[in-house]
Amino acid sequence: MLPHVIALVVGGWAWALWDRALMATHTDTLVVVCAAWALLHAGTLWLNAAFDRDEGEVLLGRTVRPPSSIRAWGHGALLVAVALAFVGNPVSGAACLGAALLAVAYSHPRWGWKGHPVGGPLVNVVGYGLLSPLAGWALVEVSATPRTFAVWSLSAVGILGMYFAAQAFQAEEDRARGYRTLVATHGPAVVLGAARACMGIAVVGGTALALAGWIPRVCLFGVVAWWVLDRWLVAWAAQRGGGDVAWAQGFTARLMWTALLGIALAFGEYARESLAGEPVAGLGTIAGHPPDRPVLPPRQIRLWEAAQRDPR
Repeated sequence: MLPHVIALVVGGWAWALWDRALMATHTDTLVVVCAAWALLHAGTLWLNAAFDRDEGEVLLGRTVRPPSSIRAWGHGALLVAVALAFVGNPVSGAACLGAALLAVAYSHPRWGWKGHPVGGPLVNVVGYGLLSPLAGWALVEVSATPRTFAVWSLSAVGILGMYFAAQAFQAEEDRARGYRTLVATHGPAVVLGAARACMGIAVVGGTALALAGWIPRVCLFGVVAWWVLDRWLVAWAAQRGGGDVAWAQGFTARLMWTALLGIALAFGEYARESLAGEPVAGLGTIAGHPPDRPVLPPRQIRLWEAAQRDPR
């Protein structure tokens, strides 16, 4: 899942640029923070493996026996990740520290939030849904807009849906470990219903933002990909016992194509606006523009940026 996790950080950075129609900046610190998030994710999974002693089906990859030193490696990876993230940006470092603490609470033998009905979802929605995009967004050093908060919140709800879907085939394993996850207490059909609800909220909210002009209206075509994803969830819920890992893998693949379609639509609109000499990206929407960014055609925007860097 590492590419998906890195995409959350890069997505936060790219959103900050798109929202203000800025040229790409802070790419060097972005690389550092992405490296930190790779270690953060590795450390999180290693601690999780130490907690579960997991030898069941794996969503992406093969099953291996966790070595005895894996907990030490997990804590070491988290420490290096936090140090790297602070090198990139103080806010990114604070976000990484928060995510690392959540990872420990998630898989520590004393707390074991992974098996808690509230703790598990909380760790995932905060760590992946909120702190990971924040780490990338903070690198651009712009102030937040209402549109940023709206998209950030809807994305976090969608990621919560991914968390629910990922546990659907693990009901028996979770029950055997004594966990009280939603799939262990209520079964795969309920957890997949929760995943559909979260995805639906995210899509309905995104559709409302597109209709209002807060994001490009061309992104409305992404609803087709969501419908395909939703049909997969319906078919998955009909499988006895939550199906197997292949259903989760199919969901992940369809989710990836849905995200890529949305990105392609947004970039296509950016290219059209640029070629037409219109305001691009966030400045080309009805949502308005921040007071520190004028609404100008692309060439004038670049001249304005140059003037901000060198007032002479």
